[in-house]
Amino acid sequence: MLHTLENLNGEGNGNLVKLIQIEYHLIDAIFYFAGFTIPIYFILKSRSKKIEGDILVKLMMLFASFMLIQFIYHIAGMLNLKLLSKGILEPISAVALTIFAIIYYFSIKKRKRKEEEASI
Repeated sequence: MLHTLENLNGEGNGNLVKLIQIEYHLIDAIFYFAGFTIPIYFILKSRSKKIEGDILVKLMMLFASFMLIQFIYHIAGMLNLKLLSKGILEPISAVALTIFAIIYYFSIKKRKRKEEEASI
């Protein structure tokens, strides 16, 4: 079958690889969008219950932004916009995930400190 693909367009397996990459980006974009809806739902539910200052809401906002950036990254990758996907969106998503990890780390540390003070 690969031999017939090469004969049809003269490019060899390049089109097959591109097709697989497009399918990969499409499937990932679908899953990231589905994953994006979960923190958004949580944020909307917590806003209706007036929990705005809670650290969990802030973490969910960062996580939702990471998921949205990844969704756009895969759409851009599917459209073969490498400068946008690899040059801009990939570093931004790494920064968003790093900020998420830092805030999570310090919130856990703060919570443990409060628990230790309360037990004394």
